[in-house]
Amino acid sequence: MNEPHDIPNIVTWAGSVQAAVTAIRTTGATSQLILLPGNNYTSAETFISSGSAAALNKVRNPDGTITNLVMDVHKYLDYDNSGTHVECVTNNIESSWYPLSTWLREHGRQALNTETGGGDVDSCVGYLSQQIGYQAANSDVILGYIGWAAGSFETSYILSEMPYYNGTCWNDTLTVSRALSPMTNMLVSCVV
Repeated sequence: MNEPHDIPNIVTWAGSVQAAVTAIRTTGATSQLILLPGNNYTSAETFISSGSAAALNKVRNPDGTITNLVMDVHKYLDYDNSGTHVECVTNNIESSWYPLSTWLREHGRQALNTETGGGDVDSCVGYLSQQIGYQAANSDVILGYIGWAAGSFETSYILSEMPYYNGTCWNDTLTVSRALSPMTNMLVSCVV
């Protein structure tokens, strides 16, 4: 499930997540990653304070391990974390990534930032680069990031990452070419 929210009882939600994990693993899918989303749109900033971290920390594979059970978190860089504003105002390190990476390390868990992004402006290039740099420096617990852009079906979306044609060739957006692309930010060991 993507971005659950307004969950009245996070413990009940974690029970549903556990049931899904058990069902998936029982089919024989024992080596695949399974993402565990929390409440409040699975916000990295409120993952701990919402009780999501504690409740999902109890989710286990049928053999009792936590191998490949990864916390699913999202974090945008605009003023209200909605991903609907062009300007970025934070790198989220102090409010979100430092507390979350500390918690993950203390509990032997990992997370994947499955939605992040910012407008095609210099403030977002700077803040996204800082956020991605922090995540790369903490790759033992934060496995990476995915830039969310609504895809080609919504090219007018404020955070669109769709390449554009300038009349002679295709070009990446400023945010992709200067912050999100691993080929540019050099913060990954390989690009598939």
